[in-house]
Order: sequence, then structure tokens, then C-alpha cells
Amino acid sequence: MVNAPDVSVILVSDYAAGASRGWDDLRATLASLARQDYDGPVEVILSESAEHADAIPPDLVALLPSLRVVLSESRGSYSLKNHGVVMAAADIIAILDADCRPDPDWLRRLVAAFRENPEAAAVSGRTTYEGGSATERILALLSRSYIDHGGPGGGATRFISNNNAGWRRAAFLAHPLPEDAGPFAARMQSEAVLRDGGRLWFDPRARTIHEFEGWRMEADIRRNAGYGTVITRIRDRRMPMAWLVRLGRISIPLIALGKTWNSWRDCVRCWRGYGVRWHELPIALVVAPIVICLEIPGMWGAFGNREITATSYR
Repeated sequence: MVNAPDVSVILVSDYAAGASRGWDDLRATLASLARQDYDGPVEVILSESAEHADAIPPDLVALLPSLRVVLSESRGSYSLKNHGVVMAAADIIAILDADCRPDPDWLRRLVAAFRENPEAAAVSGRTTYEGGSATERILALLSRSYIDHGGPGGGATRFISNNNAGWRRAAFLAHPLPEDAGPFAARMQSEAVLRDGGRLWFDPRARTIHEFEGWRMEADIRRNAGYGTVITRIRDRRMPMAWLVRLGRISIPLIALGKTWNSWRDCVRCWRGYGVRWHELPIALVVAPIVICLEIPGMWGAFGNREITATSYR
């Protein structure tokens, strides 16, 4: 009899899906999953759209023989993640974007966090960018520290990582990702969990390294993030600060100011965890409002109910 898995890992390519670089990212992530030091039974599922079935490289299974590919008519990354969770067998689900390489102890850390915090509905890990340049360190801090409380150990949070998180399967199925608000609308999910009395946890030791494609990728992230900030509050008036979007596009400067303030607080709280050096922190504080300005086109489009089409995200 085959043992039921302790944990199911759901892989989804949310960036450059179907392109050669997307498959290369997936190869690197599968190789990292093959090196995990967790010693319990694990299943790994690649949730992919049927439209890319013929393009899936045959060598992926050689990198991780236990890999299972599940196909669906879904196209968006959130619907693919939802489908992957439905198809998973374990009670603990780890959701990982295909361009994020986990550290060897990543899965062990996630599972341990659930065992130490049985009341947690979801556990998020820390994501940094590859490379050692100041640009990569600073942009990782600005883009990834929103979920982070800055300490060396775990702690409660109000957010769920969109690329590096574990879930109790029942909690995810009760609050699936929204499929009609773009690829950066996961805040709707975390707020739904909190309203239902669920607890969200952050563990910085469950670390992944995100591929870094330069400023073009950062601009794409920010444009989608701006769209998500506005469209989620238009769709769900229970979201924090949702009243602000009732002002229409005139609220965009206020939203940008609020996001800048939050980003500055994140920088001061978390800079050490992202490898930012003390003399680079002032640069991060200067860059923060610049990258937030990159979100404004997405905010503008959301108020006009115009989805972003020129993007590598799905």
C-alpha cells in the first residue's frame, strides 16, 4: 500500500508560461525540490493548462521522477493553483511558483511550522531575489517584505505569500484564490481567511530564491500590483481601505502615498533579512516611491475596468 503524502507541493508557472525561460525556471525549481531534506512522503504536482500540454518538456520527470502533471482548461495562474489544490491528496499543501527555487530545508520548515502552530490556516516563507547586487537586494526588500515582521523567528501576519506558502487544504478549499481579478489579487483570499477567524503565520526560515529578470520584470510586477490594489477593493468593499476607491481615479495619489509609507516601514523593519546593508537602506527609502509610481498605470486601468494585456503574468 502506498502511503498517503504528508504534504502536496503544487507548482504553477505564473510568469513566462510556455516560453523557454519559463521551462528553464521550472527545471531549476524541480532540481531544488529533488534536494529537499524532508524525509516524509511527498507528492509534487505541476498544474498546467491543457493548451500547453504538447509543449511540456519530457525531461521534467527525469529531474523529479515523482512529478505528476495535472491538466485543466484553466489558463490563469490562480485558477491553476485552485485546480492543483483540488487534485492534491495531502492535508498540508505547499504552493510554489515555478520560478522560485526553495532552499533544501524549505519543505521541512513549512511542515514544522504547521506542527508548531496547529491553529494556522496558512504559513508563508521568505522570498529573496537571486544574485548579490545592491539592486537585487533592494528590490527584493521593496517587493517581498510586506509579509515579513522582520524578526529571526516566526510570527503572525495579515498576508499570504503569493509564491511561497503552505496551506491547510480545508482552509484553502473554503477560501480559494479569486479567479477574476488578475494575478495579484491574493489579498482577497487572506482577508477572507481572517474574517473567518483563521490565523496566518510567517516563517522566514522557509526560504525561496526568486528568479530576477531585471527592471522589466519589476515594472511588470508593479503594474499588476497596482491593478490588484484597486480592482480587489472595487470587487470587495470589505477589503481594508476599500472606501478610498469610491473617490475614483482622484484617489490614486492617496493610494500611492499610503503604499509609500507602508514600504518605508517595511524597509526599516526588514532590511537585514534581505541582505540589504546599512548604507543601502537610505537608497531603498528613495527607490520605494519610484517603484510605487510604476503601479499607477495599473491603478488607472483598474478604475476603467481594463485588464492588463501586455504582461508576462497569467
